[in-house]
Amino acid sequence: MKKYLIVLALAGCSASKQIAIEANSISERAVTICQLSDEIADISTQPEVLALNAKIAAEGTAIQKGVNQIHKALPGVHDVTPWWAVLLQWVLVAAVGGMLVWFLYSSGAMVAIRLALGWIPRKKVLDADMARATLDSDRPETIREWIAVKRSSDKEFDAAWRRGAETDGTSTVKA
Repeated sequence: MKKYLIVLALAGCSASKQIAIEANSISERAVTICQLSDEIADISTQPEVLALNAKIAAEGTAIQKGVNQIHKALPGVHDVTPWWAVLLQWVLVAAVGGMLVWFLYSSGAMVAIRLALGWIPRKKVLDADMARATLDSDRPETIREWIAVKRSSDKEFDAAWRRGAETDGTSTVKA
């Protein structure tokens, strides 16, 4: 299991970033090789050691030139994200979005957000208008008419009304 997690973590790293980091590390080591070569040249006077030192210095310089070529070519390297990683990213985004919407609705925060934005559903506005009309003594609407409108606009209310009417034996006829 640990192996799979390590492979997954490494697969997510940027290839161009890895190349740049390794090229910098190689360049630093090449500079160290050249510095050590200079120290050897300062210490030793033996011709064999000096000849070998010249070869070491040439190799260090060649490594630095190679690293410079890598740095020149690096801007042309493009990272490609595997299709499964993109799919996984979108699945996670959708899951987080779904959980956020669920949380907002289940906690009642969505109602507060809608009220803050001034958006009230049309059915709720019509129900409120009819309820105000039933309370106004100058209007002909009665509570029976409000209940009829409420039952026709809200199916859950109508089902609850019918269940209550069956339980207590009252009429289920719409007013």
